[in-house]
Amino acid sequence: MSELAINVNGFAAVNRDLNVELRDATGKVVQQVTPFADGTARIPQIDAGTYDLVVRHPNLTLPVFRRPIRVFPDLPTQVTVLIDPSQFRNTPIEDIPDANLTPVRQAAQSVSDTLAGISTKRPGESIRADDWNLMASNNRQLADTVAQLTQLVSPVGHNHPELETKINELSGNFDNLVSQLSAAIAELQRQIQALRFRQQITTMFDTVPPEAAQAVAPAKAQALALADTLQTSVTDSPLNFARTSRNVGTQFDAVLDQVLTAVPNNDSVQTAANNISQSTDIMKNQRTTNYGDEIALNRKMDRVAGGAGLLAILKQQ
Repeated sequence: MSELAINVNGFAAVNRDLNVELRDATGKVVQQVTPFADGTARIPQIDAGTYDLVVRHPNLTLPVFRRPIRVFPDLPTQVTVLIDPSQFRNTPIEDIPDANLTPVRQAAQSVSDTLAGISTKRPGESIRADDWNLMASNNRQLADTVAQLTQLVSPVGHNHPELETKINELSGNFDNLVSQLSAAIAELQRQIQALRFRQQITTMFDTVPPEAAQAVAPAKAQALALADTLQTSVTDSPLNFARTSRNVGTQFDAVLDQVLTAVPNNDSVQTAANNISQSTDIMKNQRTTNYGDEIALNRKMDRVAGGAGLLAILKQQ
């Protein structure tokens, strides 16, 4: 048995609410711990091997952190988890104080009161220089007052910094959510794809006549090893998973050749081999580099398989 030490860094405020899970290759939770306030957690008794480390928070639907880890035999294994604080950010809209328009109102009222005295001219009366200068001066003061009003009521360009900041935050949170959802959906599709591939392999070798079972035994072992390779890569990046799929699809051609050579002219084996070939042909051409393209490709594989997807796999279990 080995020992695993986990250290959670990045956002200490949520450490006590986090839940750390260790999952095996089948997705089963084999260990579950809650970190201390300092972010440390320890699993003293655990088998060496490869696990999926999943960190969850009750306020978030998707995992806060997820990655494959390897526990080494006969020595302590240290794993550091870095939490992104932005996943918990929900900043309220900034409360900007209302503008004080009293000085503007008073200045406008002053202009009105000042010009009231020269607003009663009769036809034919002369306009003295003092009257003209008074009117011009107050018009200028009124223009300055209106200019101040535009700065107080709304910034130049009619933007609202507090709303822009909040919208940018929401946009970032939404992009992050879409990214996590795309990754989760793609990984779920990969698991379905890997299960269907393994089921097709099992179906093909179940149709092999008993007298040919010994001859195809090496091919069966190689086929199951390829299925394991595909299964263990379900949490890889789209680029790495596409590379693994191409390699598995290409290598499986040799397995089919061995089986069809050892069991010629068998309709059941040939039909099962054709079903696998449809899947491996798509796998060999998988060159997706992002989750969106991969999801679209896996939907195509579901259509090729008859659209039954996970339901068909479960019925055959």
